[in-house]
Amino acid sequence: MKKLAPLVALAVVLLLSACGGGGSSKSSNNSGGTTTPTPAPTPTPTPTPTPTPTPDPTPAPTPTPTPDTSGAPAISIVDYTKLLVPDVDAHTLHILSPSTLELVRITQKPAGAAPSAWDYVNGNLPDASKFSVTVNGSAVNVTAVGFKRRALSAPYAARDLRLTNSLVLTLASEVPEGASVAVKNSDGSVFGSSFDFSGPAHPLRYSPAIHVNQEGYVPSWPKKAAVGYYLGTAGELAVSNLTFKIVNAATGASVYSGSLTARADTGWPTTPAPYQKVYEADFSAFTTPGEYKLVVPGLGASLAFMIDEGMAMNFARTYATGLYAQRCGSSNELPFTRHVHAACHTAAASVPLPASAFAFTWNTIANYANTINSNNPTQTAARLTSDSAQLFPFNRTGTVDVSGGHHDAGDYSKYTTNSALLTHLLAFAGESFAGVSALDNLGLPESGDGISDVLQEAKIEADYLLKIQDTDGGFYFLVYPRENEYESNVLPDAGSAQVVWPKTTSVTAAAVGALAELGSSPKFKAAYPQQAAAYLAAARKGWDFLTAAIAKYGKAGSYQKITHYGDDFTHDDELAWAATAMFVATGDSAIHQTLLSWFNPADPATRRWGWWRCYAGYGAAIRLYAFAARSGRLSASQLNATHLARCEAELRGAADDAVTWSGQSAYGTSFPYESKRFMSAGWYFSSAQTYDIAVGYQLEAKSSYLDATLRNFNHEIGTNALNVTYVTGLGWKRQREIVHQYAWNDDRVLPPNGIPLGSLQTGNVYTGTYGTELAAVSFPKDDASVPTPFYDRWTDTNNATTEFVNTDQARALGGAAFLAALTGTRTQSWKSATANIDGVPATVSAGVPFTVSVSAPGLDLSDARIIWEASGQQPSVATTYTFTPQGQGAQWIEVEAQLPDGRRAIGRKNLFSENGLANVSVTATDATAKLGSTTDTATFTFTRTGDTSQSLAIDFAFTGTAAKWTDYWRPDVGDMPETLTFPAGANTVALTFAARANSTSANPQTVIVTLRTGPGYNITSPNTATVTINQ
Repeated sequence: MKKLAPLVALAVVLLLSACGGGGSSKSSNNSGGTTTPTPAPTPTPTPTPTPTPTPDPTPAPTPTPTPDTSGAPAISIVDYTKLLVPDVDAHTLHILSPSTLELVRITQKPAGAAPSAWDYVNGNLPDASKFSVTVNGSAVNVTAVGFKRRALSAPYAARDLRLTNSLVLTLASEVPEGASVAVKNSDGSVFGSSFDFSGPAHPLRYSPAIHVNQEGYVPSWPKKAAVGYYLGTAGELAVSNLTFKIVNAATGASVYSGSLTARADTGWPTTPAPYQKVYEADFSAFTTPGEYKLVVPGLGASLAFMIDEGMAMNFARTYATGLYAQRCGSSNELPFTRHVHAACHTAAASVPLPASAFAFTWNTIANYANTINSNNPTQTAARLTSDSAQLFPFNRTGTVDVSGGHHDAGDYSKYTTNSALLTHLLAFAGESFAGVSALDNLGLPESGDGISDVLQEAKIEADYLLKIQDTDGGFYFLVYPRENEYESNVLPDAGSAQVVWPKTTSVTAAAVGALAELGSSPKFKAAYPQQAAAYLAAARKGWDFLTAAIAKYGKAGSYQKITHYGDDFTHDDELAWAATAMFVATGDSAIHQTLLSWFNPADPATRRWGWWRCYAGYGAAIRLYAFAARSGRLSASQLNATHLARCEAELRGAADDAVTWSGQSAYGTSFPYESKRFMSAGWYFSSAQTYDIAVGYQLEAKSSYLDATLRNFNHEIGTNALNVTYVTGLGWKRQREIVHQYAWNDDRVLPPNGIPLGSLQTGNVYTGTYGTELAAVSFPKDDASVPTPFYDRWTDTNNATTEFVNTDQARALGGAAFLAALTGTRTQSWKSATANIDGVPATVSAGVPFTVSVSAPGLDLSDARIIWEASGQQPSVATTYTFTPQGQGAQWIEVEAQLPDGRRAIGRKNLFSENGLANVSVTATDATAKLGSTTDTATFTFTRTGDTSQSLAIDFAFTGTAAKWTDYWRPDVGDMPETLTFPAGANTVALTFAARANSTSANPQTVIVTLRTGPGYNITSPNTATVTINQ
């Protein structure tokens, strides 16, 4: 849903483009401008990891987790770690530090009204005297009160705006470790006596100020966590005890200790500068596998995390699952995902000719073509506002098979520029990231066949690209719904009719680049020689199309803009990409000279806004050239030494930039300095930033590259200011609402796994359900002189500026696969596993709860994180699950057991719930009656199954074109009832009637009976029947 109308003004600020290396999309992690970034702190050197073998786990039938004997208090539902939205007035006390308390309360904001409570946004904070604090029963004075508020949850489907409110109390004296704390409000003006703001200062109490990767860490690699907390108007949490320890999650026993080091953020222009009291806990020296928590004395404990050799593989498998969920033209199936659907978008798309029959398509194209990009040179070609304005008219007519590939983003469309870039990113990682070509164990349908899973995912997209090439060699701009821009309120397998859009040089060049690259990949050719040849042939045909277009219209004159996709640098970056790929694939010296004349990688003008290296098509061209000899496509002597050196310098520069930006962030994410300077964030994904770093690592295995890669994944999976996991399917504090048509329309609460979510945002945006309310309720305001800082801006809602595109997924998968290939699990065999849901009773009765567990043959689930969902119930994370069937009829339970290495056992149980009542249906056993006859009658027969020992009265209604009683009746008893009774022991009862008039002059004349609900029976199919009266 990339171009929502309410975001047009915002897009001017955020500047739509792709995250972490470019690509035509909605993605943007910064805004324009140039300056010299502040140098990053020098990272602590970390040895290049040595892979260690990890044996497959010993099979065990059922999970047997280690019991928790630590005594740690339960985490409150308010903290959002239980997959549940807390109720209105849910509340908790956080003992943030010995001198700082946080009272958290959930409130609700109705439409057109003020929040239900704690509306302290206009300088009306309660006075410190309103609070009575006792520590072990002794009074402690409150010296200051602070406040912050943010929308917590705002679901897309139906309005329910929940707010998180925090009152921050500063104490005059410190709370000792282990003490009992209670906060009261004697006059009830802040909260009533039913509110319990009390709890122990237990050493292992949950602390929202301690931030870890909620999945975990690889034993031999850097392991970093963060400590810090934003207090709203009270500023930042002061941390006085600068020590930490790692404790066993189950027992609380200390296993490691260390010192916190300051890690202040740099680059934000606001005063005071945010995130100046953030600290880092480095426990890289601790390498023992297990489940742990990080504890800071006086603050409490983190969420639990694992240290496990399979952790990087966990990341890779999860992001691979996310791309699997985006596949188009095929089904998503168990046990690879719970989020299943049948094959989608298999119908051929229309070529929009004649234009008069496709008014919506051509009007939409014209609207986009008339939207001018002021950053580009003036387009010399005619604007593509109609069929007749095309420089490259459609050759095909009728329909085109466009099945396959991947849905571009949260919607179901497919944009050729992004399809090409997706192919490149996967193909390059599969060919040139060390060890990635050997990963055949990512948990996909193709896993275990001896071919790289990453290259096979690239093949799916490249096969689709072949289909959208016109007979003249040009490629269609995109595949779109025929009568609207986005398919709404449908699952993909019920999608709309589609249409292709006109050809352009930008998308053709991108497709040429992608197909020539994969077609010339030595590792791909070894697996698919015939398909590789087909890709190269299509690329050659596309290249010929481009050269003919340029010969006819000139290089600038052959470009026609449609949307922003592929419009940055007009088509110049895609042409550089196409020329590079064709040269690298063929060694053609003439193409080489063309490339050198078109593209100078050292020219800052080829960087987005003068500073963003390796952006879009230029990035693809640079990578391909730099690795042309390394991949074995060409010899070093065939390359231009100057051009090669410039390409390598840009790749190193892109990796170094990401390291610098990571060093400037208190939480380690590579958020660009320029974005901070302009206070702009949107479509930013930490995991996508890892791709350029991984490329740099292939040139030089710097420890700083590994460290920055891990920091970015840490940030995405929980090491951030809010402890949110910004990828679906991982961590404890998960987002339920995402911008994703499938997630909006299936019958589950949780979205598909492996979808990256924008981890930084300028703020909440307009939505159809809430308008601008989500921004309005925030305090401090995001645009205030001292605003809520960026890392603390988040709501569980469908914010379009956090929507991914599949190129973000490809970058994340590339970075994660790079890491996975360095670990011992790189050779672990894996495809899928079906989970068994155990304990379902033979008879399932409505309203009668039962508890189920999970097992998976051959897998030890004792360390698994187990997620449950069921019809009519909220999700849960627990070893067992209690299900209460909701009424009579079809029900389902699903389970997903995730191991630390990312292997998942997935299962579903379909049930039918009985309520002990008889099931009643109706049929027309004699479906015709003759008008005016008392012998040629019609009969409805009602049938019951189940208990027949008692008599049973049923109700029904008559409709149809005939009038009850006037036109038909029971002549033997002189009535036409709407109630009948089954005698005891009978399983059928009949209603026979005759037709005597046609008062409505109907033709045909019909009588329809429909069962009505009643207290003693269920209605089953068929619940309606029809009789026809013959004249």
